[in-house]
Amino acid sequence: MVMDDPPMVAPKLLIHVPGNLLDRHGQAGFGLYGRIAPELRRVGLEVNFVERPSTTELGTYSKEDFHLVHHGFLRRFNLLNCGIAYVWPYWYLDQRGVLCDSSMINANPRLAGVNDRQAAKFLDTLYRKTAGRGVSKYDQPERNEAIGQGAIVVFLQGLSDPVLRSMHMMETEMLDLVMRHRQGRRVLIKPHPKFPETIASARARMLAKREADVRVVDVNIHDLLEGAYCSVSICSGASFEGLFHRVPAILFGRSDFAACAWTVRTEEEAERALKEIGSAEFPYERFLFWFLRKKMYNQRNPNLAARVLQRIKRTGFELMPEGTVSKVERLLTQSDDEVPPQPLVPQAEPETAEKRDRKT
Repeated sequence: MVMDDPPMVAPKLLIHVPGNLLDRHGQAGFGLYGRIAPELRRVGLEVNFVERPSTTELGTYSKEDFHLVHHGFLRRFNLLNCGIAYVWPYWYLDQRGVLCDSSMINANPRLAGVNDRQAAKFLDTLYRKTAGRGVSKYDQPERNEAIGQGAIVVFLQGLSDPVLRSMHMMETEMLDLVMRHRQGRRVLIKPHPKFPETIASARARMLAKREADVRVVDVNIHDLLEGAYCSVSICSGASFEGLFHRVPAILFGRSDFAACAWTVRTEEEAERALKEIGSAEFPYERFLFWFLRKKMYNQRNPNLAARVLQRIKRTGFELMPEGTVSKVERLLTQSDDEVPPQPLVPQAEPETAEKRDRKT
């Protein structure tokens, strides 16, 4: 007797998000997920939002489905880690993690091929849409006046799990090294808005009471970064935004934007960095263009769902049959139920034959 093969079960796309975000947005999703979910459902893919497991045990992720994990740092053949890449509307879809855990840590930036004019225009737009409006990843006080001219600006991050995994030393040690090697420069310290009360912030307030040119402040980060000597942090996104101001970053931890920063691990390295960073040259324009435009996924891209499917396919997992990507491209439409915020970077104009000729 010949047994029939069991029917093939189509794989699902499971999007794992924290419980509070699942409660708030339900199966409609948010951000990049909210853009791609309705389009993929329209072409027959089952897309479900589920609560992100509290464990990192890979066995909790089914082998027959594909998984997008919000702010994950898991490595598995059928999984991509997702999250905002420091600044909206750019997102990670990464097989290693996001931010300090992303594969960009080991990437070799190929900046020689970046068009200088395009990169400069891109950075000018980033600056205008962030610093010009006083906006950042986290809510900020209204912009008032720039107070960071010539100062060392320190961004504290607290002891969240990603920071603990990336730090080369504690934030209290980092503060002490800045104080020892600041060479008379003013020091402005901003605690993290989500973690304002930490051992490091208490240490900062003590230093501010003792030293007249040290201040703990709660002002807009762009008022701090405008004209600053440098930023200092473990691996803060505020230091990444400092690159928009062309302010160099000294990092006391592992980071995926280290290719455009100065990373230190010891007191000797910190002393040298604080002394010399003002004369160091960094490829701000080309690096940001390469990092955000070339390596991340723009939530505003009209072909976002197709690009996500292509990214999934590059992992080797066959989520949808051949031909589906082009089908998704034809179906993509602007969402009518929600007007997205103003993009940081306007959509590129369609490339004409004349423009292609100039490139070649």
